[in-house]
Amino acid sequence: MKATVSFKEALSLLLKGKVVALPTETVYGLAGRMDKKKTIEKIFFLKKRPLFDPLILHCHNKKQALEYLLGDSAIVEKLFDFFSPGPFTIVAKKNKKVSSLITAGKLTVAIRIPQHPLMRKILQNLSVPLAVPSANLYGKVSPVSANHVLSSFNNKVPVLDGGKCKKGLESTIVFPDTQKKKVFILRPGMVTKGAIQSFLNKEKLCWNVENKIDFFQPGGQTYHYKPSVPLYILETEKKYKEIKDFLSKKFPDRNLRRLRLENTPQKTARLLYSQLRQLSNKKENIIFVQKTKKQRKELWETIWDRLDKASSRHYKL
Repeated sequence: MKATVSFKEALSLLLKGKVVALPTETVYGLAGRMDKKKTIEKIFFLKKRPLFDPLILHCHNKKQALEYLLGDSAIVEKLFDFFSPGPFTIVAKKNKKVSSLITAGKLTVAIRIPQHPLMRKILQNLSVPLAVPSANLYGKVSPVSANHVLSSFNNKVPVLDGGKCKKGLESTIVFPDTQKKKVFILRPGMVTKGAIQSFLNKEKLCWNVENKIDFFQPGGQTYHYKPSVPLYILETEKKYKEIKDFLSKKFPDRNLRRLRLENTPQKTARLLYSQLRQLSNKKENIIFVQKTKKQRKELWETIWDRLDKASSRHYKL
């Protein structure tokens, strides 16, 4: 099997019910036709993903997305219109067209409309949406380049190379609750709570946005996104030398590797998973990252959501 494939080859494989790794603006995804049971089973098998963790359907446009939802929902349409295509996933009641295997037995399905031009072109040429989790082994660091996918699966999964992902973190997942008039954020992402609330206010909708932990949504598990060596978070305002001295005494036989966060959360997000992979290239390494009071804005919360789940332990100095 070729490591990377052309657009034409990727489309041909998908049409035949094969699994192909595709680029999105968030991370690379392990894609397969949503109407082929064996294909969906293969995705779970390749990722070593538990069946209780649902997959996200990727659609070409709103019209296609609505074909798989039960009933009419004005708020779902408005959210799709404003935030899609982009790193934004909506959870809503599914109809019978969506297999319970995809939704882990839930009556709802997670759907998004991706932004990456290659993924959009693929979806445009298919008759059905694709089921697409991240293209990595379950619980490990997500891939933001074709090489990351090849490394994760030892070149055994065909990859359509679309360059490095521009966003670098998984999509925001929301659930609009029409009874409570609330949009619950089930997984933070690049579309922030403030951005959603601002949109609702602009539309003069009397809805509120709240964070809500949901273990049974993609990326909702307590431990996720983990590098192959331990990652430690140090919540402190102390200087680098003091942090290094503390860790050197605690782990005298390990190589200390610092995860440096960029000045802006957007740049940090783009580089985060690549850095985690690079810093864990030797088993003798341990990674540490400093969390300061300055990193409190909304998009930083998304980054710390990923780092908290990827970490082995927190220290407060």
